Amino acid sequence: MRATVWGQLRVMAKASRKGKAKTKAATRSKTKAATTNKSKAAPARKGPLYLSEDDVQRLVSVKDAIAALELLFKTWGDAATVNLPRQRARIGKGSFNLMGAAWGAADIFGLKAYYGAGGGRFHVLIYSSRDGSLKAMIEADHLGRMRTGAASGLATKLLANPQAHTLGVIGTGRQALTQVAAVCAVRKIETVRVFARTAEHRETFAKAIERTLQVAAKPATSAEAAIGDADVVVTITKSAEPVLRANWLKSGVHVNAAGANAAERREVDAETVLRATVRATDHLTQARLEAGEYRDLVAAGRLKWQDITELGDVLTGKAPGRRGPADITLFKSLGIALEDIAFADLIVQRAHEYGVGRPMP
Repeated sequence: MRATVWGQLRVMAKASRKGKAKTKAATRSKTKAATTNKSKAAPARKGPLYLSEDDVQRLVSVKDAIAALELLFKTWGDAATVNLPRQRARIGKGSFNLMGAAWGAADIFGLKAYYGAGGGRFHVLIYSSRDGSLKAMIEADHLGRMRTGAASGLATKLLANPQAHTLGVIGTGRQALTQVAAVCAVRKIETVRVFARTAEHRETFAKAIERTLQVAAKPATSAEAAIGDADVVVTITKSAEPVLRANWLKSGVHVNAAGANAAERREVDAETVLRATVRATDHLTQARLEAGEYRDLVAAGRLKWQDITELGDVLTGKAPGRRGPADITLFKSLGIALEDIAFADLIVQRAHEYGVGRPMP
């Protein structure tokens, strides 16, 4: 099964690389440096690998992450596939976060652990489910940024209008660029409008988009101005109060609420959720714990959990997607361990293929 899984992924990744240069992800040039300067693949190495942030950036791109997540969601029905929701423990000024998963189709399991303070420290450990052996330990900041962007990219691919060409972004932090890169990878985005509370941040981010992705980007003076004419919207903040209002949205928009992953946080208002004809998330079990926007409405009796669908069910046709061009669709992204280990497994495959990383004792 494992060979079949990654054979499919190689076909998908090859197809995705045929996109235009302007939709290239932020790390694409580094990926090329790692993969095109070698005429032959490196000999296979035994034992676990340690992969650094630089290694990850050299080996994979946001497009690779989208392909990995698409394959994961297609095969989630395997009985041996399990996602364990995030657990948090307060430590000092931050929190220790732990999440785990097993992907049956690829014969792997693993965990992600990180400390959310002082810029964060992120690691993924991935194991073989055939013999329980450790395959790799990966520094996972950039892995997580690309994975989070990829979830929004896949949701946009499945739910946004095919002719979508404008993107509005609220939030310009460390996760924001991969969000833009992922949306640009699946739709022909011509203009991006960005908003942050600080003028310098939004201006700097707009320039970074143009420099990195070769897409026109403009700073907006308000959140409403950033998303009022957008075909696709991304919110990527840690706000406790909504930063997006339903009355700002035009007909037919797709919204990725990608920043808030705790019950006390919410990025979109109740009316945005209620107006959506599709309300999706990565994993319903985790949404019951972390999706504040959904939890509030369910608790108030204005929404049922049956009204929310998993992204994988949209992908496989078990649940309906967009019904028409006027629909408003919503993806509430939480970031789940299963996405992390699926992408991590691709990274490990690439590392062995190109001789990247260092052996662990």
